[in-house]
Amino acid sequence: MSALTLVSTGMRPFQPLNTLGRSCSRMDYWRHSQRTIVQYLSPSRVESTSSSAATKSWLFKILIPCRTSRMRWSSIVRTNGLPPDSLTLIGICGCRLLTTKRIGPSLNTALVTAEDVYAGQLAGCLQALHSGTTAVVDHFHCANSVEHIEKAIEATAESGLRCMLCISRQSLPSSFEPFAFGNDAQVSKMQLDIIQSLAQEDQGRLTPDGRVTLGLAYDVQGYDPQEDQRILTLVRDLNVKPITLHYVGGPHGRAFSKKIRLWAEAGLLKEDVIFSHANDLLHEGCDPGEWDLLKASGASTASTPEDELGMGHGSPVAYEAVRRGVKVGLGIDCASIVSTEMFPAMRVALQCERGRLHKVRADDGKGVKYNSLSAASAFRLATLGGAETAHVETQIGSIEVGKLADIVLYNADSVNLSNCSNCSDPFRGIVLHATAEDVQWVFVNGEIVKRDGKLLRKEWSGVAENLKTRAAVIKEKVANFDLEQRYASIDKQFGLALEV
Repeated sequence: MSALTLVSTGMRPFQPLNTLGRSCSRMDYWRHSQRTIVQYLSPSRVESTSSSAATKSWLFKILIPCRTSRMRWSSIVRTNGLPPDSLTLIGICGCRLLTTKRIGPSLNTALVTAEDVYAGQLAGCLQALHSGTTAVVDHFHCANSVEHIEKAIEATAESGLRCMLCISRQSLPSSFEPFAFGNDAQVSKMQLDIIQSLAQEDQGRLTPDGRVTLGLAYDVQGYDPQEDQRILTLVRDLNVKPITLHYVGGPHGRAFSKKIRLWAEAGLLKEDVIFSHANDLLHEGCDPGEWDLLKASGASTASTPEDELGMGHGSPVAYEAVRRGVKVGLGIDCASIVSTEMFPAMRVALQCERGRLHKVRADDGKGVKYNSLSAASAFRLATLGGAETAHVETQIGSIEVGKLADIVLYNADSVNLSNCSNCSDPFRGIVLHATAEDVQWVFVNGEIVKRDGKLLRKEWSGVAENLKTRAAVIKEKVANFDLEQRYASIDKQFGLALEV
């Protein structure tokens, strides 16, 4: 592949978040060859040594998102009305347990089949690339069988996305009343066998180029302390990382409070752990010492503000984590219930925190002349912040010599960005105005996966048709279940008192 000179506006490398309030205007140029960035060129003009044309229409800022906390396969239930957008966390859990629940003695008989996972995973990965996300941490909790896992890997590899695919060590309830996991031993053996096999086959590389790698999703800590120690020691000895889990707390997750403290007291808290959401850190009755545990261990948190606010998780923790020196990045969580793009996540995180700061001043009867947090701060959370959260900041997350060539180019003449091209602060245009339609070119590992607004690895019309067909089948299966009864059962098991 021929080298391509690309243009970037901004500070190099990214400075700490609290220094990004001022505008940036310097122009930097970069050349990449194959997979890594190998040369830094002094600025003068945009030039290309490839056969591609019209570099003049590309925006002056390159975005390299590393999105944390993502469930790619769930795109399959996005298209069939499950879940409805009015549900909160408990309803989502009920829907997810239904759509992934085994309905027979065989591990292959599930409402969501392995082929369904392939359709949803492929669509979800392509949606990420279409919107300019080049790398994700994927919490894959539909690991119902070896076939489900293999299809998830296959779809991810075919998409071209960079992905840390965190396979879940978790079974689903065999009964809701009483709440029981009758086949957990069988499922655990299957999941750990394939995790161990994949880790040993090529040191956790699930594709020859290392674009897809193996991680662990582990939401069952505390049920069996001996198993926790055995499993986490095993995967760490195999260098499987990151390890990701959910941490919500508050009214919708009281049974899952103080997760950081529990992991620390069990001797399991290390820098390879990502706590998705971590909203309990800001809830009433929170444990402030958990912030210190996070910082001391090097563990991180993934904030997904769009769904956290809508599903009742609580207030996003991203900016508080920055203030406390804790690693944090932005994500979007479930592709089934919120946008598949990072742009809303950046906007919601930024404006939510601005609103909180305004309220603090307003409660004292004062106003604010200028916002102290810039769009650049949200941009950093979505790029280098995500890479730091996943502990891969030496490889991706910013444009630097030696880093992998995961690069996004925007169309400066698009409807949304045409008035931003002369702005001294390109972060403002990307964070506040851009959408997936403004993403013109996407490179992952030096490979062009989107060119002139079109995905190259797969024809989207065929992907969409398969997605709709398989989603319709799931919808027919779900029609045989009483969802409200399922939600009530889960409400009872979580010990909550939810209002309609």
